[in-house]
Order: sequence, then structure tokens, then C-alpha cells
Amino acid sequence: MNRSLVVTVGALLLAALPGCPRTEEEVKRDCEPEAFELSACDRSGFAALQADGVWATNVTLEGSDTPSVMLLSSDLSKSLIFGGPLTVRTVEGETFFLASDYNGAYAPVRIALAGCQAPTPNLVKGEFRRCVDGEMDLQGTFEATRIQRPAGEQESSGVELVSETALPRGSPMDVFVADGYAYVTALTGGLFVYDVREPGKPTKVAEITPTNDTWYRSWVRGQTLYISSKTEGLLVYDVSTPAAPRRLKALPESATDLQGWGLVADQNRLYMMSPTPKAEMLIFDISKPAEPSLLTRYYVPDSNSSAGEIPVEAAVLNNRLYIGHWRYGLAVVNVADVSKPEALGHFGYDKATSRPVAVGVIGDRTVAFEASEGWGSRVRALDVSDAAHITEIGRFEMGQGSTVVGLTLVGSKLYVAHNQNGLRVLDMSNPSTPRQIAYYNTWRETDSGRGRAFLDGLSAVKVPGDGYLYATETSRGLLVFREQ
Repeated sequence: MNRSLVVTVGALLLAALPGCPRTEEEVKRDCEPEAFELSACDRSGFAALQADGVWATNVTLEGSDTPSVMLLSSDLSKSLIFGGPLTVRTVEGETFFLASDYNGAYAPVRIALAGCQAPTPNLVKGEFRRCVDGEMDLQGTFEATRIQRPAGEQESSGVELVSETALPRGSPMDVFVADGYAYVTALTGGLFVYDVREPGKPTKVAEITPTNDTWYRSWVRGQTLYISSKTEGLLVYDVSTPAAPRRLKALPESATDLQGWGLVADQNRLYMMSPTPKAEMLIFDISKPAEPSLLTRYYVPDSNSSAGEIPVEAAVLNNRLYIGHWRYGLAVVNVADVSKPEALGHFGYDKATSRPVAVGVIGDRTVAFEASEGWGSRVRALDVSDAAHITEIGRFEMGQGSTVVGLTLVGSKLYVAHNQNGLRVLDMSNPSTPRQIAYYNTWRETDSGRGRAFLDGLSAVKVPGDGYLYATETSRGLLVFREQ
């Protein structure tokens, strides 16, 4: 995994390329504009298309969605398609055609998009093809929507920005706040510690740079910091002096390429989701925070890791663990007896990509909030009072191109990190009818780095109870908000 579990189009399209060139002499031109059959298309909308900008794009191949992003500019040298250079752009009259050419192992490769219709100036649908040496070997459809602020919204409502602090490097992924310090993980950039005792003036006091590693989540218990690592599992640091973190150990001690991802602590236990290599959950005893010990490794019995059914994020309440289990959906596990975790039930759905989770008691029901990651992302409110019979009782969604990547529940308020749609604050006192009560649009097209990754924008939001909201944004860094 790189930035996310969402498969990039680039990685998918580079996979399974032919191992040798074609030997026939006939020259194929299957990815040239004239090869696409568009006679049945209504292309009249292309004349009004607002092409320049960042476009969230989804390619569908054999029913499987693969989201990515395009950056279109009249200056071809500044344009990107699925993370690579755009080499052909014809967007004029009734034509919308984009192509990227590169050298494969044995033959030239082209990725091409031909528009069939533009129902609005910010939406294009059409055909996708990949060709090797001119001959098509992949074919599907695509849908692209230009990223822009939701209709009728200003920059913010009900929330004010208190401070904005750019990170020295890396892509801000998550933040944990404890005792006046914010611990920001930044993937390959490592971890940064900020003094936020004056939230309006965060000050960097320390940083830790990993060696050939990626850090996803952090959690602090007392004077001990835990970090989930791509290559070492769980990292343990002494932060009794936040300005001078001191590494203690990595767990499990025998970990080799064991990936840590989601982290959540409850009472004297720390739960770490490990998507690979065994799609398991690791439970640690942290009754002595600086000396954690591994208690249990657990695999949801009827899940299939080879089908992408892997644990990513989790929330815990009353000795029940609620796991965003990617293609499996939401899994519920009884962890009262740590030696024998028990699967209680799960909630699956078509094309599941279950990742962020939050859970709480609202009224007389236990409600889990689960969000899919990817194209058409949405938050589902699930009644999990009876884990063997989970029902969906409500949902919140904002369209196709922006994805939900973080959830924090405080009472009946749900704080949503919604990538390009920024921060959303929802009143969930009636989970069947979510009501947005505040927002902040953090994504700006002019910020550095836009248009290079589908997962872009607000990446996490935490509410530690000090009167402020702390969030990370992939381009803007550490953001501190206050509700008005």
C-alpha cells in the first residue's frame, strides 16, 4: 500500500502487461480518436465544458471501480492523467480525447479516454482503453467530475480556522492530541510533534524521520507514544519529554514486513489492524504503557484476505471491536475474553471498501458509523445493538468524487474528514436523518500538490475535548478549528 487502500488507476493499468511484443505486421491504432465508436453519443455538451482544473476520475473495468485523478491545463506540460504525463489533449467542439503514452517493457503503451457525453460543464462520461503497441488489451468506461466547492457553500459555516501549519515534508495523514501536544503522522515523512498549548500558534518541537518506512496512525497513553508502521508493526516511543521522543521498541519483536495501520486504545488494551500479510488484528496489553505486550492475534474467520477482506481501521465500545474490514464491510468482534475473540456479525454491501469507523450509544441504540472509501463514498449509520442482525438506519453522502477518510463521534455529533469536501459536522441525534450543522471547505485547487492523488484534502479530524478540533490536510498540514 502507498497512500491508501484505494488502488490507483496507474498501478492497475500497468499490471498484467504482455510479456513480449506482438509479432504480426499489421499496425493497430485501437487507441487513436477515430477508433472509438461515438456515433450514438450526445457530445453537444462538450462545447460548454470547463476543462481546466482537477478532475476526480473513476475507471470501471469488468464491474470494478478504480478511482484516480486528472489535472488538466491548457499547458500540456503541466497536465497529469492518473499520476502520469498527459501527451495528447483534444478538448474542443464536440471532442473530448485524452491520452498518455509511455514505454512499456517491450512495446509502447497508451492510455486513452474518449468522451461520450458531458451532461454538465463539470461532468464527463465515456470510454476508456489501454493499448500495447497500438492494440487494445483493456477496455472499460470512465466518469470524471471536476472538483469544486459544493453548490451554494461558502468557505465555512459554523466553524472557524484558528491556525494552519504546513509540515516540513511528507503527506499529513493523522493527528493525535494529548496533554497540549499534537502528534502528526505523515506517511514516509514520519512524525512531527507540535506544542498546541496555544492552538493559534502551534510550534514544532520534534520530528522523527523513518528509514524506508511509512507511518499511518499514532496514539498516546500517558507518556508513551504508539505508531503504526508499514514495515515494523507497532513502534513504541517514550514522550515524557515531547521535544525529545525516545524509541523503546517495535512489536511484535519478530515482525518482518508486518504492516500496522489502524490504532485504537481502550482501557488497558491497544488494538492494531494489520492488513498484510495475514489480515489480522493484534491486541496488546498496555497496563504498563511503556512495556506493552502482545496478547492475541486474531483473524475474522469467514473473511477472505485474497479478496481484499482486510482490517484497516477500528473503534471499540464496551468490549466490542467494530472493524472497517475493507471488502468484507463492517465486522463486529467480542473482545471481552482477550484470549478468545469472538466474531459476532458483520455488515457487507456491494463493492464494499469499509475503512473509517466510529461508534456510540445514541438514545437506546448502539450505533456504528461506517464509511466506504473510494468512488461514491458515503457514511452509513448502522444499528449494531444486535450484532448478528445489523441494519442500516441512515446515510450521509455528498457525491462521487470526494471520499470519507476519517470519523470522530462525540456524543451525537459526528465529525467527518471528507477529503476534497473538507470538514463536515453532522448532528446524529436522529441517525436516520443526519443533519449537517457546520462545515469548512479546506480544499483549494491552487494549493501545491493538487491533482496528483485521488486521496487529497482533509485526511483526519480529532476532538480531544479542549474546545478545539484538530485536523490534517494533505497540502495544508495541521489545521486547528473552533466551532462557532
